[in-house]
Amino acid sequence: MPMDTMRRTISQRMKKSWTEIPHVTEDIKVDVTELVNLRENLNKSGEHKFTYTDLIAKACVIALKKNPVLNWSIEGDEIIKNPNINLGIAVALEDGLIVPVVKNAENKSLLELSKEIKELSEKARENKLTPDEITGGTFTITNLGMYEIDSFTPIINPPESAILGVNKIYKEPVVIEDNIVIRHTMKLSLSFDHRLIDGATAAKFLLDLKKILENPVSMLI
Repeated sequence: MPMDTMRRTISQRMKKSWTEIPHVTEDIKVDVTELVNLRENLNKSGEHKFTYTDLIAKACVIALKKNPVLNWSIEGDEIIKNPNINLGIAVALEDGLIVPVVKNAENKSLLELSKEIKELSEKARENKLTPDEITGGTFTITNLGMYEIDSFTPIINPPESAILGVNKIYKEPVVIEDNIVIRHTMKLSLSFDHRLIDGATAAKFLLDLKKILENPVSMLI
């Protein structure tokens, strides 16, 4: 059968991304025990319910401020230094995938980010997104943790230069000060455009993101 419009668009964009952008993916393991506790406490204390994507999105904004090159893009032979952080949040649909964009995320609180992500995700599933709500992204987050995925290689959403894959949260034994304790852990998978972003630069972003997620209260300050 012929492709529908959405699948044809996905096919064209993914082919362009994979053939034109030299992808490199780095993984990092994060102890998210405190993040799990923070989410539970936030969801107990108020009517609004936060997701892990909300919290990771806020942490990404902070890490991108420290490592702005991951928010830049390439256009021909020029580097575009995007002044704002426009977060794309991948949303799986029955017949494809769409990436609504939270504009100017650097100016939004955790609650504001969470509400906008929820609103855009609902509009995506109802096929009510406007063209402005699916364009202009500078960095994308895609979460497959709910599907039991340990690690994967997300494909960059052009013209962006990086995309963060979020994986399943596990409870596992961890050695802390020579003691074995049970902690919540998760891998993050970052794919980046090696024309613009060097391996060490991407690694620093991941390390900064890891530190934020392991001390998540800092996101609320």
